Amino acid sequence: MNVLDIFKGDAFNVTSLTDAINNVPHKPARLGELGLFTSKGVANRSIIIEERDGVLQLLVSKPYGAPADVSKKQDRRARNFLIPHFPLDDTVLAAEVQGIRAFGSQSETEGVAQVVTDKIGVMRQSHEVTLEWLRIGAIKGVVFDGDTTTVLYNYFNEFDVHKQADQDWDMGTAGTAQPPKIMAALRLIEIALGAMPFDHIHCLMGNTLWDEFIVNTSVKTAYERWSGGMDGQAGGFLRSDMRKGFWLGGMFFENYRGQIASTKFIGDTEARIFPVGATGLFQTINAPADYIETVNTIGLPFYAKQERMAFDRGISINTQSNPLCICTKPRTLIKLIG
Repeated sequence: MNVLDIFKGDAFNVTSLTDAINNVPHKPARLGELGLFTSKGVANRSIIIEERDGVLQLLVSKPYGAPADVSKKQDRRARNFLIPHFPLDDTVLAAEVQGIRAFGSQSETEGVAQVVTDKIGVMRQSHEVTLEWLRIGAIKGVVFDGDTTTVLYNYFNEFDVHKQADQDWDMGTAGTAQPPKIMAALRLIEIALGAMPFDHIHCLMGNTLWDEFIVNTSVKTAYERWSGGMDGQAGGFLRSDMRKGFWLGGMFFENYRGQIASTKFIGDTEARIFPVGATGLFQTINAPADYIETVNTIGLPFYAKQERMAFDRGISINTQSNPLCICTKPRTLIKLIG
């Protein structure tokens, strides 16, 4: 049997390979761990988001029988977004699968399947880090492509709003209290959220800003007697590595680590503040793959497909993800600078 004939079997069709790449154990990046983004699939390559501004108004008391106030109309605006397409190709050469069997197996097909599964597992990691990059862009309000310079979407422009002014909390100056600055940021975000409920406000900090923040006098004073940290004793906070985060002034702070090569997802001298638990505020919308088999189907997070190479030298594997990561109220986002 020609080893490449194995790839004609059902184990290697679009459905099976797509199932395989979606079943690779997920190692969530930080925004995935937070559960910040709701994820759903659509059957189209673009979506329309309708913005509705619910209008609240103070009512004036009137005598019984007098004409009532008239409700103000909701302002409704529709915006169209094309969903980005992120393909990644690789190959499995005939020499890589010749004579291979899975450990403890008598099936050549199982051995080849393991090679393919391992390959698409590695490919999926690139899609996952790309998704984290896109989501980081969404919490900044501006989403960049994988080249880190091309803007895919500026949500301040898309939703026709001004970004909040960058804030400098002057952490490095002795005597500069942080809680009042934290409260001011909380109030700005609450105003921007309007009636939308949320769980809490989160701050992801770059390395340099984090180092300044944790030695600020007001931060140290708040925690110097706290029995937190690794040893559970008084002052443990000051002795422990607290980069995974802590609460202060009603906001949760943590040191963000995401980086690929020299590209830091959050710069050393900046931080990003955003709400968590606000339904519909942050969304990941998945479009279907551009395969014949997936036309008019609901989009999945990842896809994989294979075809024979010229002269039967092996197979080409295409993987792809088609996510739109969006923030529907970009005025809820604040940047700290140091």
